[in-house]
Amino acid sequence: MIYTPQTYRIPDKRMQPFIDADEIWGFINDVKPDKHRVRDVIQASLDKKRLSLEETAVLINADDPELIEEIKEGARELKEKVYGERIVLFAPLYVGDLCTNNCQYCGFRSSNKGVKRITLNEDELVTETKALIDQGHKRLILVYGEHPKYSARFIAETVNIVYNVKHGKGEIRRVNINAAPFDIPGFRTIKEAGIGTFQIFQETYHQPTYMKVHLGGIKRNYDWRLTALDRAQEAGIDDVGIGALFGLYDWRFEVLGLVRHVNHFEAVYNVGLIRSLFPGYKMPCRWISTRITWLKTMNLSGL
Repeated sequence: MIYTPQTYRIPDKRMQPFIDADEIWGFINDVKPDKHRVRDVIQASLDKKRLSLEETAVLINADDPELIEEIKEGARELKEKVYGERIVLFAPLYVGDLCTNNCQYCGFRSSNKGVKRITLNEDELVTETKALIDQGHKRLILVYGEHPKYSARFIAETVNIVYNVKHGKGEIRRVNINAAPFDIPGFRTIKEAGIGTFQIFQETYHQPTYMKVHLGGIKRNYDWRLTALDRAQEAGIDDVGIGALFGLYDWRFEVLGLVRHVNHFEAVYNVGLIRSLFPGYKMPCRWISTRITWLKTMNLSGL
């Protein structure tokens, strides 16, 4: 991909917030696509240029069925250019569901008193890892709630346990992490364990909605989470994954929030995003499954 970060209202600075909601809504409301402009943006994607907020808004505002088909075809072509027929799978392994946060959409939330909380001990973690190796898995993502028990040292130790499992002719070659944000020393401790990707979802880039659904715990701090992967970069973790939980707020805003986040990484750390994920929650719009597919490919894939 070709990285040419744009300049937006809030200057991109290390470990500083960068989302301007009015600016994002301005692109959504003011950009009017026509056939020539849409086709120009498709070609830019096929030339492996990461799209700007304005260019992305051209695509999400396109409603001509003919243009939507051209967008989807462009996405398929770009996917083949970047990935070919290759598909990479990884399996989630939930290490523990203790959590001090109170996120309305999550079964781990602290107010959910009916759930039986479990943290795998070493023997249980080895057993689960062997079972996944038996299924042919080589890559895992370890998942943790946000709790003092799940410190950076604890996460690093569980990563080492998984890497040390040799079972039959198999082993785990890559361990990714889905866990709470840390400070720079904490991220550095986890990096030293040899992890692959560190993944943190912002959940929603719309701050009022963020505050509405995150009722308690450290996660209620929007800016701490937004800048989390900056701290990961500062600690030397350059393979990071972001995501929005589609359905919490307007999907168009979330798409542009993700693109803005990518631009921030390019502008501040001179790196393109490696992975962007698209989980869903009560998907409200019949367009989402189609549009997210091609937006993911055209805007974020291969970064």
